[in-house]
Amino acid sequence: MEYNLHDTTTLKKDILSPDEREVWVLYMKVLTSAGLGDVSEWMKLDMSMPQMKVLMLLNNHGSLKVSEIADSMGASLPNTTGLLDRLESSGFIIRKPSEIDRRSIDVSLAESAKSIFRGLYEQGHEKIKRSLQKMTDAEKEIVKQGLTILSIALKD
Repeated sequence: MEYNLHDTTTLKKDILSPDEREVWVLYMKVLTSAGLGDVSEWMKLDMSMPQMKVLMLLNNHGSLKVSEIADSMGASLPNTTGLLDRLESSGFIIRKPSEIDRRSIDVSLAESAKSIFRGLYEQGHEKIKRSLQKMTDAEKEIVKQGLTILSIALKD
């Protein structure tokens, strides 16, 4: 899939220098090409954007308390509870009392949601593997070094 450079990804022209913009475009091309930007599986689901955000939060953080989900999303507890009710009835999340604090409810991904994420990552893994197989050992080392440097810089 060709990366479509448009105004939502480049933002204001004065934010990035020409070199920084080139890095940004390459970064977005890699993400999109690796399959992690492919939303076709998500589009098949009868799910709202807030529901998708909850699943992404849980995928990134594991189990979260209802209050942590509400805080992360900037939503009220009643709205978050309604959102979680719909996700639970669809079989995407599991809610259970916290083992540490019985007043709290822990929320985690159900196997059906985990399989969606696994499918997305599997597509990305396969594309990366095919791409790396086309490279020489020296090229793979350059890619690894560049990604390591970028990863360290992004931690700040």
